[in-house]
Amino acid sequence: MEQSEGDISGPYHRSMQLLFDTVESNDSLEWDDNEYGKVEIFVKGMSRRWYKINASQIKSQNIDKPIKDPKHWTSSWAIIVKGAAWKSDFNNNSMVVDLCIHTRRSGGQFPIGDSLVSLCLSLANDKTTALDIPLLAQFIICPRKRLSTIEIFQEEGIVTSEMLNQGQDIFDEWEDEWEEEQEEIRQNDLPFANSTFDVLANLLIHTAASAEKESIDLVHQLEQQEMRENHIEKIIYDWDREADKVRGLR
Repeated sequence: MEQSEGDISGPYHRSMQLLFDTVESNDSLEWDDNEYGKVEIFVKGMSRRWYKINASQIKSQNIDKPIKDPKHWTSSWAIIVKGAAWKSDFNNNSMVVDLCIHTRRSGGQFPIGDSLVSLCLSLANDKTTALDIPLLAQFIICPRKRLSTIEIFQEEGIVTSEMLNQGQDIFDEWEDEWEEEQEEIRQNDLPFANSTFDVLANLLIHTAASAEKESIDLVHQLEQQEMRENHIEKIIYDWDREADKVRGLR
């Protein structure tokens, strides 16, 4: 696609120049702009995970609501974000997942370059961004080998290859499971409390029994010690008597 003089001095060029300057000045970003109207950026996150951002213009006939400058606004671009544990994984598309992180909801009426700058910096600081985007947090902590079985990370949950192959309506099933789990928790709240009470009661009974046994053992030990002392005293007394007899005979 050829650039016109209006494009060069227009909002598209200015926003893309901002994006280019941001990427060039940040070691975590790598720029690839081989074709006008298409952008590819690699981002290395704080978590050491890698992201690839692909953005391309949507043809005017595919836009739901025609806008004045389709080159300018984010809403006229398709933005795809993929993630991988290693950058080399993108070469053979192995262990690469789609991340449903959208900029259109909040940035549809911002210049595309501005939106991509925000997205790049958010992914470069992915550990911080993950605090607000749970799906990103799930991706960061997911083991690399596990990524081979996952296709998509999205707000509703992950989508695995097996789910896609079987054509399952995953989210309805998950919703039912979540509701069942919540119901089980509600039903088990009281039994759990009773069970906890029983455990504490048994612990107190066991403690009391142990204390009683220790007390009995202590009394028994004292009695045994008293008997030994009496026996020793008797031996001493007998020896003294025998000694007195010997002295009397002399």
